[in-house]
Amino acid sequence: MRSAPDDHRDQQRALYGMPLSERFGAVMQAYGLSQRALAGVLGLSAPMLSQLISAQRIKIGNPAVYERLVMLEERQDETDLPAVLQQVQDSDPVLSTGVSRVRPAGESSPSGSPDDDPRLPATLASQLAMLGTADQLRAVVATARAVQAEELAGLLQAAADHAAGASPAR
Repeated sequence: MRSAPDDHRDQQRALYGMPLSERFGAVMQAYGLSQRALAGVLGLSAPMLSQLISAQRIKIGNPAVYERLVMLEERQDETDLPAVLQQVQDSDPVLSTGVSRVRPAGESSPSGSPDDDPRLPATLASQLAMLGTADQLRAVVATARAVQAEELAGLLQAAADHAAGASPAR
């Protein structure tokens, strides 16, 4: 029988592409940060970061915190890491319509455009799920279907399923 943290890590993998312990660990290593220091840069408490790392909590509740994590991941190869840390900490990110996806170590970029990546809809759906409740997202699904935007409706339905805690649609 699987333990709750193992199940939670699987849910994190479905939402974020890999368990948060791996994502946070890679950022802490790249920037030479402790958990407490990373929590400060991201804008969340050290206990909350610890709970996310240990999979006691599944989701990052604040979209701005997730966006700061993505910023750190995308900028870890820059030369002035202290400046990057300060800029990210001082940022007030707003979720964009673009999707940022971090590939696990050793995974190469898919050929062609990012839109050719078959995991993109599930990744986008998980990010959209952080923007509203399942009921709010279902209301938008109905609107998308009413204007015959079926692809968008399917993506939004997957987001509603994520928000409701259901398995991601594939």
